Amino acid sequence: MAMIADALALYEFLQKNKDKYTTLSALFSSEGKRMKGSNKLEIEIIKSNKTNTWFYKVKPIKDYVFTPIPVTACYIDYGKVVGSENSDSKIFRFVDNSMAHFTSGGVSNLLVNFSIIGYKPEQLLDRLEK
Repeated sequence: MAMIADALALYEFLQKNKDKYTTLSALFSSEGKRMKGSNKLEIEIIKSNKTNTWFYKVKPIKDYVFTPIPVTACYIDYGKVVGSENSDSKIFRFVDNSMAHFTSGGVSNLLVNFSIIGYKPEQLLDRLEK
């Protein structure tokens, strides 16, 4: 759950300083459809071989990184790029069980709406170093 608290702290920081940073944000349904917010943000759905498991990926925008924030408390499970040993923070899904990788066959996705906050890390560093 600390991950959600960290994401909310980042969001609050960016909101308090919105005149200093270029940000993008939008609210999405559990199906990955934008409900409100920036039209620049788009979600790609990455389906698995199971009907109850899929991942989301924010379509890249130059110089931006993205933080997913579910509207309810839950866990974020990160996916792996094919051929990689490590999970990739750009590929994510929401689950109700923190043991998603360890339970028999994994767990189903949690149907939850979510926000995406996009920001430019270099702007953040430039402002902090001044």
